[in-house]
Amino acid sequence: MIVVTFVAALGFALFFNVNRRHVLIATLGGVLTWSIDYVLMMYLDGIFIPCVIASVFAAIYAEVLARVTRTPVVVFFIIAVIPLIPGRGLYYTMYNAVSGNGAACLEFGEMTMFYAAGIATGICVVTATVQIWNIWAADKARRLAKMMRKQARHRG
Repeated sequence: MIVVTFVAALGFALFFNVNRRHVLIATLGGVLTWSIDYVLMMYLDGIFIPCVIASVFAAIYAEVLARVTRTPVVVFFIIAVIPLIPGRGLYYTMYNAVSGNGAACLEFGEMTMFYAAGIATGICVVTATVQIWNIWAADKARRLAKMMRKQARHRG
């Protein structure tokens, strides 16, 4: 399954025209995210918590690599989170809706919503944390610069 995930993530990296220098590390993010989700699904009940944890990993992975490579976060995040998207659940939700099988449609729809909510929650947690950190760091830098200017005036 890891080989299939690697090929799928690589395909999306190529489809989204990720820079050649970043294709393999973006693809690795997808493989690692899927692996985390897969292992957690074996040990935890439900879909939501494993998906949140895997999504948090994907977002942190993307944030770190974006800073290291000086590339936008989205380049790494999209490829890392793609393996979490419940294609099967989406397909069967629509198939059963069109076929008139309401019970199966609701079952697959619920599963799909748990995946979507898990992905969104993971993204929100990391994004909010990064934004709060950036605001704090900017405020700290501003206060430090003000203090340095004040000291320079007193010396001069």
